[in-house]
Amino acid sequence: MKFHATAALVRSQVCALLLGVLALLFGRLDLLVLAVPFLVHACWGLLSRPRRGVEVTARPRHVVVPEGDVVRVTVASAPGHLAAVQWGQVESADWDPATGTLLDAPDDGTVAFGFEPERWGRYEIAPALFQVTDPSGSWSCSGATEGITVTVRPAAATLDGGSGVAHPIGMVGSHRSRHRGDGSDLAEVREFRVGDRLRRINWRVTSRRGPVHVNSMLTERDTDVLIVVDTLYDITPADRHATTSLDATVRAVAAIAQHYVGFGDRVAVHDLGTRIGPIRSGSGPRQARMVRDVLARARRTGRDWTRVQQVPSIASGTLVFLCSPLLEREVQDELVRLRRLGAEVIGVDTLPEGVGEFADIRTFDKGSHLGEAWLLRRMQRDDALTRLRALGIPVTRWRGTSSLANVLLSMEAARSAPRRGVAR
Repeated sequence: MKFHATAALVRSQVCALLLGVLALLFGRLDLLVLAVPFLVHACWGLLSRPRRGVEVTARPRHVVVPEGDVVRVTVASAPGHLAAVQWGQVESADWDPATGTLLDAPDDGTVAFGFEPERWGRYEIAPALFQVTDPSGSWSCSGATEGITVTVRPAAATLDGGSGVAHPIGMVGSHRSRHRGDGSDLAEVREFRVGDRLRRINWRVTSRRGPVHVNSMLTERDTDVLIVVDTLYDITPADRHATTSLDATVRAVAAIAQHYVGFGDRVAVHDLGTRIGPIRSGSGPRQARMVRDVLARARRTGRDWTRVQQVPSIASGTLVFLCSPLLEREVQDELVRLRRLGAEVIGVDTLPEGVGEFADIRTFDKGSHLGEAWLLRRMQRDDALTRLRALGIPVTRWRGTSSLANVLLSMEAARSAPRRGVAR
């Protein structure tokens, strides 16, 4: 950016010239004295004229941060110059200072701001307007910086409770199975049989009892975890700063994925709508990062999607979490269909608190009857949840990382519970 003369420099030059001419014409020494400050400022401005322009840059251009972090945004200009920078207000985010405007003359030329997103998502910050002025106030340049993109990953705290895996599928994970095989957990010590590996021989028991004894181990298995998300609609409560159904769904998916990736399981995501999209099955820390990155790019805005994209196929024994407000009949039917396909299904209710309750009626206009309609919708939904629980499908409301603890612990304990045999 090139510097241009300010109005202050022009006024100083005009006033110095005019007062000097009048002092000579009328022989007025006082007018000459009045012209001295203007002349000094005009000379200072001419002597301190910047020889080249200044490049104003904003950093970082692109940044990815976890939810709850504050991003430090810096605008670099000419050192020792007065810089005025103004950022526009961003929805669901705050600036420090609160107005997004700062006037400062730092020695290093760097003006710093704090950008604090309120929730996960992708924030496109419009270019900032700036004006840089030299110390004499005689030269200035103005323009706009480049825009900034801030991607906020949803919080991925690990769930409280066990794994909830009643029937592991694979042979390489950390869920202990009831079956004998290669593993690290001791099942029993028994006598040697043909086919047993020599490295399993327990020499202490053998030397004490005589016959050769071996250690029998429990296999360690992994499972497939499928997280089904309902993004057909984003249910927003009356308070626009409150958590929406999409907020709860995204945070639930991040926590569930982080939890089961830690067990060594394979985690996949299937979207019944179009806001998030599918995520292929994978395991390890890389899969956890991929899930958080995809969730951070989920679209908050856009048209609602009325057609449910069913899960195409599923292996028997897959652990399925369906995160949904559970308002649509098609989504409720999908829960039942997955259960009939042999999956272990858990419903995660992400409907915002208070939506459809009696207290929520007063937030609507009296003549609209929307409050009564939501109340009837809530009653129909609660009746459907009662029928789902009667079918053996647990449905629990999402209230943070401890929401699923009781369900997971109960399911995990069910695999070691005694079975009642049938008399023959």
